[in-house]
Amino acid sequence: MTPKYLSYFPKPLLDDLVSGRWLPVVGAGMSLNAVLPPPAKMPLWGDLSKYFADELTDYSPSGVLDAISAYEHEFGRTRLIERLAELLHLDKVQPGPAHKEFCSLPFDIVCTTNFDFLLEKQYDLARQDNRSVHPVVDEDQLSINIGAAGILLLKLHGDIRHPKRLVVTEADYDGFLTNYPLIATYLANQLITKTAVFIGYSLDDPDFRQIWHVVASRLGKTRRMTYAVVVNARPGDIARLERRGVKVINLPGTRDRYGQVLAEAFAELREYRRENAGPTLKPTEEKPLEQLLLPRDALSRLCLFATPLDVLPFYRQYIFPLAEAAGFVPVTPADVVNLGESISAKIDTLIDRAAVMVVDATTRSTEAELGLALGRAREVSTRPNRRSLRVISVLTDGARIPTDISGIIYIRRPVVLSEDGEFVRALGLEFARLAQEMGNVQNLEPRRLFDAKEYRAAVIAAMSLLEAKLRQRLDKEPWEKVEKPASMRQLVGRATQADLIQNVADQEISNWIKLRNAAVHSALPLGRNEAKAVVEGVERILGLQPA
Repeated sequence: MTPKYLSYFPKPLLDDLVSGRWLPVVGAGMSLNAVLPPPAKMPLWGDLSKYFADELTDYSPSGVLDAISAYEHEFGRTRLIERLAELLHLDKVQPGPAHKEFCSLPFDIVCTTNFDFLLEKQYDLARQDNRSVHPVVDEDQLSINIGAAGILLLKLHGDIRHPKRLVVTEADYDGFLTNYPLIATYLANQLITKTAVFIGYSLDDPDFRQIWHVVASRLGKTRRMTYAVVVNARPGDIARLERRGVKVINLPGTRDRYGQVLAEAFAELREYRRENAGPTLKPTEEKPLEQLLLPRDALSRLCLFATPLDVLPFYRQYIFPLAEAAGFVPVTPADVVNLGESISAKIDTLIDRAAVMVVDATTRSTEAELGLALGRAREVSTRPNRRSLRVISVLTDGARIPTDISGIIYIRRPVVLSEDGEFVRALGLEFARLAQEMGNVQNLEPRRLFDAKEYRAAVIAAMSLLEAKLRQRLDKEPWEKVEKPASMRQLVGRATQADLIQNVADQEISNWIKLRNAAVHSALPLGRNEAKAVVEGVERILGLQPA
């Protein structure tokens, strides 16, 4: 499907998205797409002025802040909080399509000035698609390291559950920088190092504008560009944002389709990021590098492992070889250097490119990664050649089976691991079963890529197929005691000795290996004839008939 909204986003901004350098700042406008039973509607920030003014006697407020401040003065802080909860429909409002699609984008940090809990609700609703969310309201929460286990949701103005921390009146705004200097400093640092993208946010809040002004005045021309995503904005609104140094991305659409337009734009941004994120990852090993260089719609051999650090050495020594013997390429997030700046983006990209994911879901962090894997496994691919992610969940003996893994393979393991235990054998059998299930399609992949004129990818896929098949046919006998996997040249030599390769000269295969190395390690062009020689040669060795 042709994207409708991507062309409105400048290329540098899309590059920042791929590299994990966005700082989303979500305002009240985002809440307009929330779901409410009719005829209830979510109010805009400006709408609150009328609601509060109607309840004040003999007073005509000059704006929203004036109305809210006067209301607090007249009826007290407690009544103000209760009235805000009523006006924001906190008892019945639910996230809308725009929230759903926004929360599918892999951000490490999201800022919001909203008092509601729509983002938290959506992240919780979609925990199978995203890591857990950690709302930060008070300064002492900033020092808590949540690592890769969650998304930091910085609630700049607090929320209804924290009345003392709520920034909603004139006095609250006036005292923000004095009362919350660490939050102001933290936000300023994010604005210095990331590209702020305002969504449903007018930049009218005086406290935010003070921080924004300091950052802009100190950095001058070296300040990062800032953008606002709007739908069918009026010329006056665009002029006001641009006057404040914010470039406007004005998406076409009617006001009644505001939430749907945002939802579609976020979905396109997610797919764009996944499509272009491969080059931001640099594996420290060659075999994963091969797989990440393939087009996103190619059939991958990546087997992604998410395990606690204390058992990772056991997996590397005893489980990784089983995956390799079945033709998969084992990798962990620690084996990949992320050239971008987002942990979320790295994990999202690895899961997107993997064929199989093994999750030892015995810690909070790996449980979150299991949620990510399950969400991806249940996605319906829009690409006809893609296959659903296969997920293997590993649970310790006696551990409760999560309700959300119904229909997903799970294997029990003992708390104390042993290389000759049933757990290792069970994983080996599962790898073999999955390899057989995917085998026929994998056999056809080099030819499919060649016919699609993806010559570089066809060479990589053909040589990966040859290596996987030779490993399976040799059964690692009599070389199973070799500590490191045999190289391609060693495999070819052993296969030749075992009469698995016939009627193909050694020099011909050497040329294929050189072409494969050029495809992986250089930008040199590979032509049709070179790719054809490799694909047809591998098909000949393996006895495959071209489609």
